[in-house]
Amino acid sequence: MKRKIAVCANGWSLDALSDAIEGFRECAKAEDFDVFVFLSFASYSVHHSLVRGELNIYKQINPSDYDGIVIFSNMLNSDETVHSLCKSAKEKQVPVISIGMEVEGVPSIFVGNENGMRELITHLIEVHRAKKIVFIGGTEDHADSQERLRVTREVMEAHGLKLGDKDVAYGKWSNRRAIDAMDELLKRRKKLPDAIVCANDIMALAVCTELEKRGIRVPEDVAVTGFDNTKNSAIFFPAITTVRADYAGVAKKACEIIYGKKKRGWNSQTVVPTIPVIAESCGCTNNRAYGERRRDYCRHSFQRDIDAKLLEQNERVMRERISDVSDYQDMKNKLRRHYQGNHQFEGSAFYLVLNDAYFVNVLSAGDANQTGSDGLKGLLDVAVAIKDDRLLEIDKVRADKLIPGYQKKKNEQHVYFLCPLHYYDHNYGYVVFTDEPYVLNDSMIYPYLEKMQQSLRLLRVNLRLKLLYDKDPLTGLYNRLGYENKVLPLYQECLSRQSKLTVFFIDINYMKNINDNYGHEQGDVAIKTVAFSIADCLQKDWAAVRYGGDEFLMIASNCGKQKAATVKMRIEERLRERVAEQQLPYELTASIGSVTADPVKRPEARLKDYIKEADNLMYQIKKVVHERHN
Repeated sequence: MKRKIAVCANGWSLDALSDAIEGFRECAKAEDFDVFVFLSFASYSVHHSLVRGELNIYKQINPSDYDGIVIFSNMLNSDETVHSLCKSAKEKQVPVISIGMEVEGVPSIFVGNENGMRELITHLIEVHRAKKIVFIGGTEDHADSQERLRVTREVMEAHGLKLGDKDVAYGKWSNRRAIDAMDELLKRRKKLPDAIVCANDIMALAVCTELEKRGIRVPEDVAVTGFDNTKNSAIFFPAITTVRADYAGVAKKACEIIYGKKKRGWNSQTVVPTIPVIAESCGCTNNRAYGERRRDYCRHSFQRDIDAKLLEQNERVMRERISDVSDYQDMKNKLRRHYQGNHQFEGSAFYLVLNDAYFVNVLSAGDANQTGSDGLKGLLDVAVAIKDDRLLEIDKVRADKLIPGYQKKKNEQHVYFLCPLHYYDHNYGYVVFTDEPYVLNDSMIYPYLEKMQQSLRLLRVNLRLKLLYDKDPLTGLYNRLGYENKVLPLYQECLSRQSKLTVFFIDINYMKNINDNYGHEQGDVAIKTVAFSIADCLQKDWAAVRYGGDEFLMIASNCGKQKAATVKMRIEERLRERVAEQQLPYELTASIGSVTADPVKRPEARLKDYIKEADNLMYQIKKVVHERHN
């Protein structure tokens, strides 16, 4: 069996994930396994249905396919998802490890809030003489938030200081909510505190930025600290005093447990210690490393700007190419051509996997039959598959296999990043980046995915509108506009191939009697019944049109006289079956005239000439029917 592990992570914690990936890569070389990173952007601060759409990516994990599952449970922003993943893995007897959150019966690895947080608060009090400290946590029930708050209180109490309930607010780990929490804390106090301690760097950066807007200087007027030691916190001015977690070490510990290098009981716990990173936002300004980091960031800023603009241009070109496609297959062809020449940001291999029903049956609301509100199932369509700069001709992949054409080669390790594509909580596909995709740099991946989803959603809306323009609303067959846009091109294509086609002209018998005796509502039922009977007999590259009130036209490519006779009988047979199924109170039949067009023998003939001939033949048949019934 192929060796691989699944990693469940959150895209809002890319710095921590990047460090962990390095640890997994190091272990992969020794154990020879691939890493499948299931990546969501679930957040406490967005609409619940959008969060569910993100979290559904974890439902694509079949535990039996992996040697083990590593869950960054403290970052997923969904305890329910964590417990569901752990339960599923345990039922299949697959090793599962929770990072940052205690789950009963599951080995846990914790980033030690204790060491780094204790030293950071001690530094604020003993070095900077901070006495009035306020705390902005993540969410009130989050284990990391509780632990960092507990340590802050203990250190302050050990120094004769107090952190009361009024000195604590919660920013839900996000920038906007952190500013609200800061406002809440400042309103409770008559003057600024000495320090604002934030439970992560995102909130610390937001607080510093907002304070600057208000003319409050950091660290001169108030010190601000964070937690996580993100890249942005190191190049910010002032650089954020924070706490560094060894996530590469966390990943290695997880691999040791999975591959048996360290035997752990079901309830075992491992703690990886953290260390404080003393920077400028607390008032320590003698570390030249931060100035060098900022200079290095500036040196590469031009190239980053060029890359960002090129990526944006690629996305814009993609959106333009698919904005006016005729159908799903046309979209797929254009996507393949686009990404074949524009995939420098997606990694060594790139896959776009879709549930094609979502884009084919566009008149449906997009229910669970077409989109996965509980995970994608069955066969999915491979819209794009590129590997080693080569477009792979793969059309389908099983939803539980995920990577089209996946093969594990001995002594060759890869990292796959799988991200959901969804409209609210309805998932219609996923995208796969590999190894070291550029879009993971500088937080490009979220806007990248957001724009891709917007483009695909707009495409579906456009296809829906085109279908509504081209289709008759009563029958679902093409209308006269559809005749111009679809049927005429089909006829021209047959001419160019010099292949035979048959034109069927179909008219309902005694339609006036049905309307007069049973009402126009039953007249509509009769029209739909005949239309659906015709549609049941359509083959690929055939087209049917509601040509008039109760008149229909069907164009059948690659259809000679013998096949045409069979098709005619099939339409009549299907109509009888539908009439019987519906127990209609009246007799419902149709007259069908057909003409087989031969572009070789009659190259000058136009489609309307064949339609007129088929109409005349239909009329002769109808005349016989009427004479028989009179």
